[in-house]
Amino acid sequence: MRRLFPIFSCLLVACSIMAQEAVPQDSLAGVCGTEHKFKATQLIVPGSLVTLGAVGIAFHEKLGEWGSPTHTGADNYIQYVPVAANLFLGSAGVRHKHSFVDRVIISATAYAIEAALVNGLKYTVREARPGADGRKNSFPSGHSATAFTGAELVRKEYGWGYGSAAYAIAIATGVLRVTNHKHWCNDVLAGAGIGILSVNAAYWLYPLEKKLFRTDRNRNKSQGAAALMVMPTYEPFHNTVGFSLNATL
Repeated sequence: MRRLFPIFSCLLVACSIMAQEAVPQDSLAGVCGTEHKFKATQLIVPGSLVTLGAVGIAFHEKLGEWGSPTHTGADNYIQYVPVAANLFLGSAGVRHKHSFVDRVIISATAYAIEAALVNGLKYTVREARPGADGRKNSFPSGHSATAFTGAELVRKEYGWGYGSAAYAIAIATGVLRVTNHKHWCNDVLAGAGIGILSVNAAYWLYPLEKKLFRTDRNRNKSQGAAALMVMPTYEPFHNTVGFSLNATL
């Protein structure tokens, strides 16, 4: 995880540089349509994946230890590719639904929810990892949750064209977690479900966040752009990285 910090820091600093992006005069009215309303059907796929993952704990040894502990390390990096794509594709001219600032807000909310769910379950369920690892924090897979959160963000923002590629990377991340003997199959399934659920929850919360953060609705009409500063953070005790942001909407 320590090796990821310089890479993630560069990504976040780049976000602050590229944050000047035109914002529609009434972006709230333009994006708070049906995609931001709760639908029970959106719970089917993530709920099924998390349920399968939870049930799989009882017999994961029969289902989920494939390959050999190759420890390629690629999964430590590619898990962040989908969320990077979500942030930067729009800035590269790809047709998108939300402004850069709004994409950051939605992404940050999704990852906050994902982190809370993953860490809460890891240290409540305390499933032992495969092989000789010995640690009891296998369920669910945090890498898979991170990758699938990014993939679902890309799908929602840019459609299935780019979303399919993002999901391919997320699936590859999950497969590597199993073949590297870092997780059982059921851990990856649950992580994928949590990632998808977290994005849906972030979209449901977005209209409320927009109202809370947008104290001056006329500011952007005259400025035409939003300013964003993103700063990386690192917590050495748990070897975790994150970021803080300051946005002028």
